Amino acid sequence: MLNEHIRQQAIHALTENVEENSHRADWPVYENYEFIVDEAGKKYLYAPPAKNGTIYRVKERLQPLSRVSADLFLRFAHWVEDFGMDKELDTERNAAAAKSWAEDFGVLGLNPPAVAMRSLTNSTRVTAEYLGMPWLPDKPRGYRNEARGGRPQESVENFALEAWEAYIVLRLYESVRRHEDVAAPSVIGFMSADDQVDLPIPERHPWVERDFYSQDPELTRMWALSIVDDAVNRKIESYCYPIIQGTPSSYEQVWGFKSLLGAMWLQMMFLMRADRRCWHCGRPIDPGRRSHAKFCDNGGKCRANYAYHSGGQKEVKEQERRRGYRD
Repeated sequence: MLNEHIRQQAIHALTENVEENSHRADWPVYENYEFIVDEAGKKYLYAPPAKNGTIYRVKERLQPLSRVSADLFLRFAHWVEDFGMDKELDTERNAAAAKSWAEDFGVLGLNPPAVAMRSLTNSTRVTAEYLGMPWLPDKPRGYRNEARGGRPQESVENFALEAWEAYIVLRLYESVRRHEDVAAPSVIGFMSADDQVDLPIPERHPWVERDFYSQDPELTRMWALSIVDDAVNRKIESYCYPIIQGTPSSYEQVWGFKSLLGAMWLQMMFLMRADRRCWHCGRPIDPGRRSHAKFCDNGGKCRANYAYHSGGQKEVKEQERRRGYRD
């Protein structure tokens, strides 16, 4: 079940971080999805253009960077629980979960485009012609990944792996969101209990990750956040990119995405940036409050208590300055 505060925070975060012209970036959901099975019995989700005389069209154009779809990452991360997905990846249960997801939201978009897109508004072409070398090949843009799915990457196995990764990352993040209240057992359960020998440990003696990072809550929190940061940065590097839109005097930097998977990890990044807790009591701050709010909206009680225990309003202002906040 989705944490309602986290869901509302995700919606608010996306609204605050994404310009309106990014909201229009869409991802197609087709009328029909079925499985392709290869020689080894591996299943791939695919939306055929037509079959037996029936033409299948786009039934919906999802807008993952819009307010209405802002909780897609949270839905995806909970999909393994909602469907009781197996840890063994290529199973019938996981196939059913993957197909159900595609029917609602489309495939993840793991296949690169089959044909790179060319455009008449291509700076390489203009440059080559100006230099008198029109025979030079264009440098096409890759654009969006393949939204119909199929081989070689849109497999049930890869869907399940991505869903489990999102589940683990969200669990780790929720376990360490509050610095003062780390849910260490939940984090430690994801650590490896095998010997580690390839990491920069003095004299490179074999060691056990779980034994090392479970020694105290701060080490546990550091490990969890390193996993979360790695996942978010790696997915965005692979599937997302900043672009410029507009005209002189009104240019804006907006986000583009190659795949639905990339758009969902953008949502997670926005959530992490906007997820806030009260400096005094640690409870979640209403996501509808101004972006620099740092105390509960309770008539100033939390702010006053924080000031009392922190040396007065002057000290609070100094802490706000050091931490980059402003009224």
